[in-house]
Amino acid sequence: MKNLDWRASKERGSPFFIRLICWFAVNISRNFARFWLYPITLYFFFTSSQVRRASKNYLKRVTLTKYGLFKTLKHIYCFSAMILDRVYFITNQTEQFNIKVVNEDIVSKLTKDNSGFILLGSHIGGFDILQYLTPKYGQAKIMMDISHNSMITDILYNLNPVMLDAVINVNDNNALLEVKEALDDARFVAILADRSINGRKTIQCSLLGGDVSVPKYPFTLSYILKKPTIVFFGIYMGGNKYEIHFKELKSNYKEGRIARESNIEKDAQVYVSYIEDIVREHPYNWFNFYDYWGDEL
Repeated sequence: MKNLDWRASKERGSPFFIRLICWFAVNISRNFARFWLYPITLYFFFTSSQVRRASKNYLKRVTLTKYGLFKTLKHIYCFSAMILDRVYFITNQTEQFNIKVVNEDIVSKLTKDNSGFILLGSHIGGFDILQYLTPKYGQAKIMMDISHNSMITDILYNLNPVMLDAVINVNDNNALLEVKEALDDARFVAILADRSINGRKTIQCSLLGGDVSVPKYPFTLSYILKKPTIVFFGIYMGGNKYEIHFKELKSNYKEGRIARESNIEKDAQVYVSYIEDIVREHPYNWFNFYDYWGDEL
């Protein structure tokens, strides 16, 4: 079944609540700020039946052991930890973390060749951990739908105006031109590719024993702009530990138009297979808290 429109899900929390967490994170030690994770976890757990249902549905798919409410609490706790840590990543306080980079040679080779590339992320782990790589590889351009969770995005990204300047709104008419200019300037463009946007074309893929739909346009960009694509995950390992994983998406973007459609579909399934591999290993890093498979009762 096709996954339901994630944009129908409401933002959780209030502007005051989010700003309060940001203030604690910026002005007080991370260890103290982390005490807030417990009430935040309980807030999400008790105020959103949607979050509880989505977590249960996902965890029953990804884990082999019997489901229990404690697993959902742990799932939401990891999500709460990521909300807090986003503040530190966005404000470039990455020195507080122990971050391991896996397969960094994939990225370093492209940058040494002075080649721009497309970086496909997801709502698996933390996306803003990309700021850790900024000193070495430059500020990424981030292509996103700013209309969803706009309150949270506005509050967080206003902590670092450079981040706001780096955003490319996927709904803008000039979005493709901005992406091309960034890639031609040997920069990389990061895109969250696991959720469809504004009714655009999708590709059906297999994930954790069910069918899901992912947006087509992130996989099409490589073929239109003739640029390589890399898959990225920022995995929360607990405490102050994170792992950044890079995986190649060996797109045949240099082939002709005849083979393009089938290649794009293959790329999408490879991307989704990478997601399945990573969540099997790190199940509590899945942060799509809505009916992703479209089969919840």
